[in-house]
Amino acid sequence: MALALTRAPGREPVVFGYALETLLAAAAPLTELTQKALERQGIFALRPLHTAYPCAVWPQSIQLLSATTLPHLSREEAEYELGLRFARAFIQARLGTALQDFAQVVGPEKMLLRLSRSLRSINNFLDASVTPTGDDGGWELSLYPVREFLDHPRRRADPPHFMRGLLTFAFQHSGAPTARVTLTRHDDARAVTTFHVGL
Repeated sequence: MALALTRAPGREPVVFGYALETLLAAAAPLTELTQKALERQGIFALRPLHTAYPCAVWPQSIQLLSATTLPHLSREEAEYELGLRFARAFIQARLGTALQDFAQVVGPEKMLLRLSRSLRSINNFLDASVTPTGDDGGWELSLYPVREFLDHPRRRADPPHFMRGLLTFAFQHSGAPTARVTLTRHDDARAVTTFHVGL
């Protein structure tokens, strides 16, 4: 069931319907059993999706689809591969193409520094900070809930290896073909994930 975008006194954390639509496309074809499991989360793959869904639907859908689409891989490998597929499918959409064109113009470093803005095209609850790591020319990238949702009872971290796949594809297709994204820390309770990014 879709969630209203606002509630008193503040907003609800949501994932946007077109991000879920892209995720379903990346995992296609969906088996009947997978569709039934999605329906239990309020996602009806054969109908037009709602504008937005509760934030918890996003990580649950990633975990479900990576397990059912790529059962021959380990959980981490399956989530990473689904992240790659999601990013590939996303840039084929109009909004994704615009983001890719922007990324190719500004380059991977500026894209990294403006990642918070790009993440807003998927949901309204994820923020990012980027810090240079020193002589290696790399960056520390942290993903965490935006301030207003820090204590929200339903906020959850994105599966870290899905994000690693998504980010790897994004940087490699914005002018850094050898970009590497390495998971360094993941705190599921605080919904904070940290990566090392080498461009």
